[in-house]
Amino acid sequence: MNVTTRLRLLEYARLADAADGALARADAQARATRSTRDDAFADLGHWMHAASTAGDEYQHAALALQQALASYQRLADVERAAAARLQRRTSAAHAARDDFDRAWAKAARGVPHAGHSATALRLLDGLAAMPKELIQAVDAVTVQSSGGKDSVVLVDRLATWGQQTGCLDKLVVVHADLQGADWPGVRELAERQARRYGLRFVTVRSPKTFLSMVEARGMFPDAQNRLCTATLKRDEAAKLFTEITRALGLGEQAVILNCLGIRAAESPARSRKRHLAIDKRASNQNRLVLTWHAVFDLTEADIWEQIASRTLEYHPVYDTLIPRLSCTYCILAPFEVLVEATRLCWLWNLDTPTAYLDVEDRIGHRFTHKFSLADVVAEARRRDQADGPIAFEPGDAIRRHVGEQAAAAYLERLGLSRTAYLARFGLAA
Repeated sequence: MNVTTRLRLLEYARLADAADGALARADAQARATRSTRDDAFADLGHWMHAASTAGDEYQHAALALQQALASYQRLADVERAAAARLQRRTSAAHAARDDFDRAWAKAARGVPHAGHSATALRLLDGLAAMPKELIQAVDAVTVQSSGGKDSVVLVDRLATWGQQTGCLDKLVVVHADLQGADWPGVRELAERQARRYGLRFVTVRSPKTFLSMVEARGMFPDAQNRLCTATLKRDEAAKLFTEITRALGLGEQAVILNCLGIRAAESPARSRKRHLAIDKRASNQNRLVLTWHAVFDLTEADIWEQIASRTLEYHPVYDTLIPRLSCTYCILAPFEVLVEATRLCWLWNLDTPTAYLDVEDRIGHRFTHKFSLADVVAEARRRDQADGPIAFEPGDAIRRHVGEQAAAAYLERLGLSRTAYLARFGLAA
């Protein structure tokens, strides 16, 4: 079974899954409506009995009975509509499953399958194991780049496969500009990382900023409500899918491969993700969007070895004790990292600590439930007074992860003096 056939089967599986989801929602709505109608029926019986035994209160009971009867009749109409919707969704789900069965029978020539959901997962795992063939088969490849360590290896890996397959023109690197919430030089770095391979580079921006969202909401986001990721990154990047689909002008459904630099080793939640998955939110009749975690199995050591050996430019934040190139003040960062981030802001002459403290004070909501930014800044100030400003050298991240020899070789190949390297990111030597 070739890659194109597998992708076509995935679309049939997606439609069957969507139909099953619509059926489940319709069934839940029908059950809820039926339960509400039953409650109304019991209420109607109560007032019928009350009206028949009311005596002097007959007029009040009769009015209540009339209202209960009207409510019951209205809910009966709603229940009939919900039942009709359930019937339509049931028919649609059966039809979608039948379409998948026919498509599978034609492609697999009699080999049985284990249902569209399980079969789709096997198809996705198979496609993830043949990256070059997958790139050749899809119509476009978007590479989401934060400019961070995982992103630069992701871009390098995708560009290498693109060059090997003659499909480099399919790739576009997408960077979400966080407008003051991220570190200086991040957007420019992400663009340099893309231009190294001659890739198209696109920047997307939300009309909102992180702090404007916090002020409008009256509280900072948290791990369960990561509004910053959804609004400032994912939703803006997803708009590009419509533009790409329209520009392709295929006259049939386009297949877009959306690549993210997520690794299993980063967290238990991320380890439960799959190498390749259907993006149900972004896919529709005009496009099938697949999310590809193309560096999923790499460890942090693997990432830094690739950066060192391939001479991939990275942000100097990693040369400090800050392990991730996230927002300057990431809501998921531990206290120690935020303290170092504050000290680095002062080294950069950034007003970020003051701006965030002002918002925290105005809305009366702490940055996290464990501690406030006021606590963070106080500790950062204490350390600066005791130890002096934060200090680091270019290549320190490679020294920590790969070794001194690798760092020296990397810096020599990079061909930038210490002064030039730091100046590139707006830092004095």
